[in-house]
Amino acid sequence: MPIQPASISVVLPSYNERENIVEAVERITETLGVQLFELIIVDDNSPDRTWELVESLHHPKVRLIRRMDKRGLASALADGTNAAKGKYIVWLDCDLGIPPEDIQKLVDRLDEYDVAIGSRYLPGGMDTRHWFRAWLSVVFNFYTRLLLGWDFRDWTSGFAAARREVIERVPLSSTGFGEYFVQWVYECKKRKIRIVEVAYRYGLRKGGVSKTDGSIKTFLKLSVQYAWRVLMIRLGRLSPKV
Repeated sequence: MPIQPASISVVLPSYNERENIVEAVERITETLGVQLFELIIVDDNSPDRTWELVESLHHPKVRLIRRMDKRGLASALADGTNAAKGKYIVWLDCDLGIPPEDIQKLVDRLDEYDVAIGSRYLPGGMDTRHWFRAWLSVVFNFYTRLLLGWDFRDWTSGFAAARREVIERVPLSSTGFGEYFVQWVYECKKRKIRIVEVAYRYGLRKGGVSKTDGSIKTFLKLSVQYAWRVLMIRLGRLSPKV
């Protein structure tokens, strides 16, 4: 069954994304067309005034959530997905490292599955960032597969589409950075939610400065946090709302 008109909510977390946000909005709306119900941009009061640029678009499908007292990727996505009203909810970064056109590949699978997740590690998928950064992601995913399940490939994807009832049943954690995604996938798998991975090519952000790729020290610190959280998930120390 094809996806119905005005049924998809897309959530974009934003912090200093002025160089990318307009193109992201344009490409998402062009890709989804009449299927798009709303595009929720959760901006953490960006110093580059991304929120102001979003407001100036006066786009009929765009909803801006400007957060004055909260920060962080996980909490932004939790707030955005909880606010979404569409039948299907999609989230991805707005830095254009994930091609917005690939959203369609994911939502097309929601007639058969409850969740569709973009994967760099299926045939046809690829991580085109600097080799060291891409290699570290492979290593971490190998570690996560050993602890949480070999049948899932891209535990740190961060690119997903889900039926709204899945988000209501398994909400995104609001703590940490990208490790929220590992926890969410694991909880979905435990609850026998139907998940499919879909190949896509992941690359560097198109403009602006990455919050992680620009600093090996920051990335290694995050990797330790990820590894610890995966261990806690495996030991049953975390609930889906943590």
